[in-house]
Amino acid sequence: MMFSLFETIAIVNGEIQHLALHQQRYIDSLKQFYAKKAVNVHDFAQVIQIQTALEQTQYAPLIRCRIDYNATELQVQYFAYQRKTYRTFQPVICDDIEYGLKYADRTPLAQLLQQKGDCDEIMIIKQGKVTDCTIGNLVFRRGKHWFTPDTPLLAGTQRAKLLAENKIQQCTILLEDIATFDEIRLINALNPL
Repeated sequence: MMFSLFETIAIVNGEIQHLALHQQRYIDSLKQFYAKKAVNVHDFAQVIQIQTALEQTQYAPLIRCRIDYNATELQVQYFAYQRKTYRTFQPVICDDIEYGLKYADRTPLAQLLQQKGDCDEIMIIKQGKVTDCTIGNLVFRRGKHWFTPDTPLLAGTQRAKLLAENKIQQCTILLEDIATFDEIRLINALNPL
């Protein structure tokens, strides 16, 4: 079975995180990717099996739930997850990258990641503006305030949550602005601020 898109959801101590945001992105992605084709919309609350997730990951406190899907079917997998620390980011310029949906084929991102050198991750620069890294959105701290680029490749669920809570603000961040920040962090469904 071919699955073109996927969603990654965190399960923390048996609790699904930000389910409504993931469900909405899934629905929006189905509409955008499959346009007028008939689609079968699944309710993530019904397809995610907490007990199965816990058993398959030997009751890990943090579980990565991956839902691969196409217009009519989906596949759910569970993995124990250990957060990594990302301290260094290599800016990589790519003016033609498009990643507005969470595609299962991540070849363009994997190719860019090969340019990270000794850094932990890359920072994708598109037309002079900071976008994302290969596995999430970026946030930048200046003093006590956190900012996120207003030009993300993919508007992540963690980013949406933090913006709604006014914990981060959107702004244009140019390549030359990076040095003006005190700290950079990677955020995604499994890595909160």
